[in-house]
Amino acid sequence: MAVHILDHLLAKWITQKQYEQLTVKPNEVELAHFYYLPKAHKAGTPLRPIISGLKHPTVKISKFLDEL
Repeated sequence: MAVHILDHLLAKWITQKQYEQLTVKPNEVELAHFYYLPKAHKAGTPLRPIISGLKHPTVKISKFLDEL
């Protein structure tokens, strides 16, 4: 039983290569940019909020989860 539990835990760990891919390097990270785009086709020209986070730390995690 203990071996089965240990095998289950080890199977859920990420490899060293995966860890290195997910690690955030301080010189590559930026805060997300927040800006607005007008909706010209609507009355009163309301604004649409846009958040651009291409160099945000969670992008690597998101890409990793997409590949699963």
